[in-house]
Amino acid sequence: MTAVQVSNDIYRSTAANGQHYNGKTDFHSYGAQNGDRALPVTFSKDVFSHVTLFTGNTMVTGATGLLNASLKKSNQELVSAIDHTLHWSLESAQIHGRAITIADNSTLGPLEDDRSKYEITVKLFFLSPQGSSDPLSVNHLHNAIQHLETAIGATSTGIKIDHFILAIPNQTFDENGLDPSEIEQFTEDVQVFYLPIWKRLSELRQSGKIGRLGVSEFSKQQLEILKVAAVNVGAVAPEINQVNLHDCCVLPKELIEYAKTEGIELLTHGDSSDILPKATLASLLQPHLAATSASLLDPNFVLKYSVLISSRGLISRKGYIVDAGSE
Repeated sequence: MTAVQVSNDIYRSTAANGQHYNGKTDFHSYGAQNGDRALPVTFSKDVFSHVTLFTGNTMVTGATGLLNASLKKSNQELVSAIDHTLHWSLESAQIHGRAITIADNSTLGPLEDDRSKYEITVKLFFLSPQGSSDPLSVNHLHNAIQHLETAIGATSTGIKIDHFILAIPNQTFDENGLDPSEIEQFTEDVQVFYLPIWKRLSELRQSGKIGRLGVSEFSKQQLEILKVAAVNVGAVAPEINQVNLHDCCVLPKELIEYAKTEGIELLTHGDSSDILPKATLASLLQPHLAATSASLLDPNFVLKYSVLISSRGLISRKGYIVDAGSE
């Protein structure tokens, strides 16, 4: 497996026993003679303005197995994966200025077999700060895709994503549809907040970098609004719509009929609509990066990915990439 690469001038660990971190951080090997891991002792004083975290493969680390099927919120898996990565991978963190990248390198790296034997599905959760008036960031999209290529050891030509789902902030499924004022507001939101990133995703779709492009928690009316806006700028219409059946026990007939007419695949999922609240991230980071003011770190996005062995119908990899910053 290859280690996560961020930049050539990033501080790197120079001793396998964790005694030195290239002049940036010293390690104390508490109880090293008993096989305990080395712990970074000065991270408690370092203040980082940007955190990127690559969880390990949850199929291997056991985070997936910790899920309680009776719980409605799926972020239990994400929280477990983040906690595991912080606990075991902080000593190999890479630092560049005030940015820190933490990665479980043991389960990252190139796919074990030829790419054609896998099916890669990605869901990108945008986590815009409450009250933000900015469009969804195309730069965040580019960063997320680059991080994914790093995580699965993509070649210099990049990697094709078979299925890409865009999850917009604070979106929940409304089986009763929208009233006239809500339709007007959503139409405006599409034009101002969502269309720029949808256009970029559409370009990736049209270039072959993305196989099929979809959204999450859209009603029939919202799908229609996005389609009209997309077609007007030469972008593609959504091909997939994920719906959380905890929000809707039975899909509305009009949505099913519309999806059938438009060739939209309807899928169900169990993802939380607020997959990584700011307070949750703060509580996870505080024991490990105490001086990093969690109150200043806003989660930018969470990328969830899975790699399916097509011929066997088995998931070989499943993980998350978390990005948060104060700038």
